[in-house]
Amino acid sequence: MRKLLLKGEVAPLIRYEELGQDAMLSVPTPDHYLPLLYILGLRREEDQIRFPVQGVDGGSVSMLAIQIG
Repeated sequence: MRKLLLKGEVAPLIRYEELGQDAMLSVPTPDHYLPLLYILGLRREEDQIRFPVQGVDGGSVSMLAIQIG
């Protein structure tokens, strides 16, 4: 996801179900993922993307935070 975001390739992120088993395990329900797509739709080309919070909690929960702008 980070690589796709930094390259500006958002189409695969919209069709996240096609990214494979790891993606589906990461997004078992869309309610935590879909807000990202709304934000990507509002992003301007000059907006920077940063990842101020990274890591895994409890061995399985990603704590990745994405800051745009």
